[in-house]
Amino acid sequence: MWKNDLKIAWRNLLKSRVDTMINLGGLTIGFFAVFLIALYVNFSKSFDKDLPQTEQLYRVNLNSRIAGKEMDKSARTAPAMGMIFKEDLAEVEEFSRVIIMGEVIAGQGDSFVREDQIFITDQAYFEFFDINLTQGSEEGMGQPLQVYLSERISKKIFGDKDPVGQNLDINSTNFDGTVEFEVAGVYQDLPTNRHLRPELMISYTTLHHFIGSEIDNSYDWLNQYTYLKLAPGANVESLTDQLNASLQAHHGEQLQASGTEWDVDLIAVNDIHNSLAYSGEYNQGVDGKKLSYFVWIGFFVLVMVYLNSMNIATSKAQNRSKEIGVRKVSGSSRTQLIRLFLMESYLSHFIAIIVACFLIFGFGDWVNQVLDLGLPIESLQLSNYLGWILSFWVLGSFISGIYPALLLTSFSAHKAIKGESKLSFRQAFGSPLLVVQLVFCLVILAGIITTYKQIDFMRSRDLGLELDNRIVVRSPMLFVDGSGNYQEKMKTTIGALPEVQSIAAANEIPGNEIYWKTEDFHLEGKEKSGVMYSMLSVGEEYFKLFDLKILAGRQFNPIGEGEEAIINQMALAGLGLDNPEDALGKSLISGRGEARIVGVVEDYYQEAVNSPLDPIVLNYSPGDLNYYILKVKSLDEVENLLQKFESSFQANFPQSPFEYFFLDEFFDKQYKAELQFQKLFALASLVAIFIAIMGIFGVTSQVLLSRLKEVSIRKILGASASSILIMISKDYLYWLGACFLLGIPLAYFLFTEWLQEFPVRIDLGWWFYTLPVLSILLIFFSTALVLTIQTVFVNPAKILKSE
Repeated sequence: MWKNDLKIAWRNLLKSRVDTMINLGGLTIGFFAVFLIALYVNFSKSFDKDLPQTEQLYRVNLNSRIAGKEMDKSARTAPAMGMIFKEDLAEVEEFSRVIIMGEVIAGQGDSFVREDQIFITDQAYFEFFDINLTQGSEEGMGQPLQVYLSERISKKIFGDKDPVGQNLDINSTNFDGTVEFEVAGVYQDLPTNRHLRPELMISYTTLHHFIGSEIDNSYDWLNQYTYLKLAPGANVESLTDQLNASLQAHHGEQLQASGTEWDVDLIAVNDIHNSLAYSGEYNQGVDGKKLSYFVWIGFFVLVMVYLNSMNIATSKAQNRSKEIGVRKVSGSSRTQLIRLFLMESYLSHFIAIIVACFLIFGFGDWVNQVLDLGLPIESLQLSNYLGWILSFWVLGSFISGIYPALLLTSFSAHKAIKGESKLSFRQAFGSPLLVVQLVFCLVILAGIITTYKQIDFMRSRDLGLELDNRIVVRSPMLFVDGSGNYQEKMKTTIGALPEVQSIAAANEIPGNEIYWKTEDFHLEGKEKSGVMYSMLSVGEEYFKLFDLKILAGRQFNPIGEGEEAIINQMALAGLGLDNPEDALGKSLISGRGEARIVGVVEDYYQEAVNSPLDPIVLNYSPGDLNYYILKVKSLDEVENLLQKFESSFQANFPQSPFEYFFLDEFFDKQYKAELQFQKLFALASLVAIFIAIMGIFGVTSQVLLSRLKEVSIRKILGASASSILIMISKDYLYWLGACFLLGIPLAYFLFTEWLQEFPVRIDLGWWFYTLPVLSILLIFFSTALVLTIQTVFVNPAKILKSE
């Protein structure tokens, strides 16, 4: 029985090749897009989910306010917090601390690497984050100047040699030069779905070696992540209240004296990657709301795919009415006929799913790179989702096949044989199915236009500094003792080339978060305000190179006496000052010493415009810094320019690779989440347009085929081509009108809500209402009108003769 139904279904697919190709084309492209979106969402939601104790692991976050005004929601906390929470609360079983080291150069002899995934951490981190040692032991974490390497880094530096017990030189501005470490172990490379993926881990007691164990009791140095392992079944909400009570008991008086309010909250470790609620994250994750938008995009595409399949099957009813009548007269029951039509649906969906899987296998990685989704190659293996795909096939085939099956088998045998059971134009073409399909297409088109406008608006917004014609060169990878002095050499070599207008050094560049943050700054004679300041070390020409506006005072004096500081307007307000001139000459006090404020610079965006402006304290450093920024006269002959730069660099730093990038392109990478959203919308739009064209073409051709006799008779009776064209086309307008009445309000609601997530955003102008409508009209009439015109000018003699 089933074998016979399968044969008949296969023959019917081959018999109607055009309709079959249209249907399979829409299904295949739609499934490919849906599978890709599903793989992306699944990978994004998989971060830290496979940790053995993931349901017990949480990170502490710090929220600060001054006079009731929220100042920061940060992932960074103070060193003392983890310790007091464990001591005070029985539900906190263990804690782990992680400190960001920033970029370092690590190596032995002539083998060294530049690496920024390096952290100072403790032994508990091994248990929390499932670190599996392949060589060495965890005991090194209890001793200073010990380092653990990933297998990848160990291979790069030591090759096939056993690195345990070997010395490793680590050069970092945090160490003011090079420090010798001992390799205590090697661990398995971490999977890509971790929110932190350390390549080198330095023992936490190394911090005690440099600045003393009293740092463990500090509440001033807010530059570490604190993780807690909670008791099984712990109530997170009530525990958060207890954590805040503990914090107030230990540090409440100091906070009250400074007029600052602190409270902490907890986030599950496996939720960190899907939250952008906190500043200070080391790796930018994915907004969980955007993931839900991606799910909706996939849903819209899937609905369009099914509607397209249902519409094509329904529109073919007039060609199959006699077949149905004959089968009923021959004894086929309605159940048997429904089973036959469902078999056709299952067969066509099966073929489309198989082809879509092959497309993922063959082109998935290429699409992944074009869309910059960041999916590792192993996440594109659909073999891990066979059960899900099977369920998808069974359920989807039934959903898209049952309505046409019920409709096609509803004809009476007598009328079907006589040809009186054909569906009318309004039943087939003007059905709500096609209207909904067009509505979804309109919403997706409105989405791609809106996301493009919003991202373009953010990227073109005034940042307060200039990024064009700026090339960034990474610091030379050389080991030196004490502070480096590469700045002078870079100035007299690359900086002296005629194509270079100016050169400046900095520890961080625009587009990177300034990781060194502290609330330690205050004016002489005043208490700390609790404001979190970002500390940035820069070279002499930094302000000139970026065209930063000095509101009061001057730039750094390289040969001046004593420490100098320049602050931005946000820092000015944090210090309790109103006018830039009031800050000049005042002493800025911190745990590192005293610095005289010599200038106030206008606020500028260190990060993207959808990030808040931070109070920044800039200090002058004549030594080596991480980046050298070159302002060039022109990028017209960029290849020749880069060759000159590389030749000069290699002549002076032969052991170091020449690493560069363009600053404006680097800055744009901060909009990765928005660009991914835009690109996925673009993919969905292309799929939606393709499916809409296929659906309109298939349905229109079938409907017009049923009206050939009517058109022929009208032409013989004297009707003009224009009157027939108007007669047929006017019915299109009813359903296009319904599409616009439903689609525009829905699109407005969805994208008004989406725009609320941005601190700076566009207004939905005339383009939002007109461009999607014009696009739908263009898609619709370029497809349907061509077929209609062909029908109008058909030779009536041939049609009536065949009838």
